[in-house]
Amino acid sequence: MARRPRVEFAGALYHVTARIIGERTGRGVEGGSPSQWLFRDERDHQAFMERLIDRIDTYNIRLYAHCEMRTHYHALVETPQANLGRFMHSLNTAYTGFYNGRYRRHGHLFQGRYGAKPVEGDNYLLSLSRYIHLNPVHIRKVKALPVSEQLRHLHDFRWSSYRAYIGRAKTPDWLEAGPVLAQCGSTGKEQRQQYRQFVEKSLSEEDEELLSLLEGPRLAIGGDAFVDDIRARMIERMGSCKRREDVSLRHVYERLDPEAVLVMTGVVMEVEPAEFRVRRRNCVLRAVAARMLCKYAGLTQRETADVLGVSSSATVSKQQERLAEELKGNRQLRRRVGQLEARLATVIHP
Repeated sequence: MARRPRVEFAGALYHVTARIIGERTGRGVEGGSPSQWLFRDERDHQAFMERLIDRIDTYNIRLYAHCEMRTHYHALVETPQANLGRFMHSLNTAYTGFYNGRYRRHGHLFQGRYGAKPVEGDNYLLSLSRYIHLNPVHIRKVKALPVSEQLRHLHDFRWSSYRAYIGRAKTPDWLEAGPVLAQCGSTGKEQRQQYRQFVEKSLSEEDEELLSLLEGPRLAIGGDAFVDDIRARMIERMGSCKRREDVSLRHVYERLDPEAVLVMTGVVMEVEPAEFRVRRRNCVLRAVAARMLCKYAGLTQRETADVLGVSSSATVSKQQERLAEELKGNRQLRRRVGQLEARLATVIHP
């Protein structure tokens, strides 16, 4: 499948996530049997960290925070060279090779493309690092424990950067803890103490504002002006995603890269492109995406089903029938779909 035209620019910050195939994405869910885990034991964790550290150096990445759970991982990274895609592809491919070899399996390991939301600088750096570091206690089994036990679990959890942040482990050269800790005091000791208090006092109180930005449909983690800038960058990149049809056809026309169509559809529908691959009852997002893929990327319904993770071309056909009925009575949806088609048509025929 063609590469998604993800927004990349020098100095960009991202909250990155990647999950194993088949994982339920509800918060607090941590998989079932070990065969459903991304990291089954300590050796898996170590192998991942070795590959992560190597690629931090290779791609000149700044890693501010990380956490590896059983079924997924989080990272807060900066890309001085605007190369997030190459870094993430190399990391996930390398770990997939290790994992498949060790467990004698084949095929993809990760659930679709990785998630990556641009982050607005210092304003969100502190709270986002806290969210990442609290992942080990935000699973049902641990949250059911007394607070003292939750704290012990958090302090003992080895596969995140939290222990280095609070002084329980040496800060490795590849971890950029300084910019976050600088917001918590003047001396190193003060910074570690204040950061620990900042994180642990919210053990039982989640940051609802941040969660709405992380789990909601916004394209980026930041204020309205920052989100608007990211949206503008996405639209600007659309011009580089056109592909010419086979010249042997009677009519030569421009068609768009499927991932570019999903990006533009996400911009207009105000959701992340990954949302189009999630099944939800009574939701038209997948149907809208399927319509645009067939019309502007030139895909068949079978190809569209593959792109969106739908079971069959017949399902895509039924979705289109339901969408047509919905468009008749939903003025707001009709207006948005009209705006989307006008933008995509402009890209094809500027």
